[in-house]
Amino acid sequence: MRTKFGIHAAVLAIVALGVLMFGSTAAMAHGKHKQPLRLVGTVIQTDDIDLGDPGPSLGDELVYSETLSRRGREVGESGVVCTIVQITPPYDVFTFHCVGTLSLRRGQITLQGLVEVQGEDDRGPWTVAITGGTGAYRGASGEARVRQRNDTTTIYKLRFDSAKKNKHRH
Repeated sequence: MRTKFGIHAAVLAIVALGVLMFGSTAAMAHGKHKQPLRLVGTVIQTDDIDLGDPGPSLGDELVYSETLSRRGREVGESGVVCTIVQITPPYDVFTFHCVGTLSLRRGQITLQGLVEVQGEDDRGPWTVAITGGTGAYRGASGEARVRQRNDTTTIYKLRFDSAKKNKHRH
C-alpha cells in the first residue's frame, strides 16, 4: 500500500489552489488578455489525520497551510482540508474532496473540488472551482489549475470568469 506521505504531497498541490485566488486582483489588471494569474504556494504546516486502518482509508484527512507569493513577494496564506472519499484498487488511485480558503489583504477566496490522484508521483495538474469570496473577491468564480513542483511547492494558474472580473477591479 502506498504511503500517506506521497499522497499528502499530491493533495498539497491540489489544495494549494487557494494560492491562485490572490490572482483575482492581478487578473483584473490583465483585463482583455485573459491571461491566467500565476502564484506559488509554499507549505507552512501540514498534518495527516488517520481515522481508520493504518495507511490511507476513507475519511482520512490532509490538513495544511501555505504562504502564497507572486513574483517572489508574499501576498497571503491559504488553509486547506482534503478528505479521502474513494480509493480504487490496487489502492494507488485516490479521490479527495478538497476545500481551501485564501486569505489576502483585501478579502478571502474559496476553492472546492474532487481531485483524483493516481499514485505517489502524480503531480497534476488538477482543476478545481473558484466558488466565491469576501471583500474585493465577493462573487468570484472560475477555475484554478494546480501543478505540484515538489513536496513543498505548488504552482497555480487562476482563471476568473470574465463576467465577474469587473466586480473585483480595485
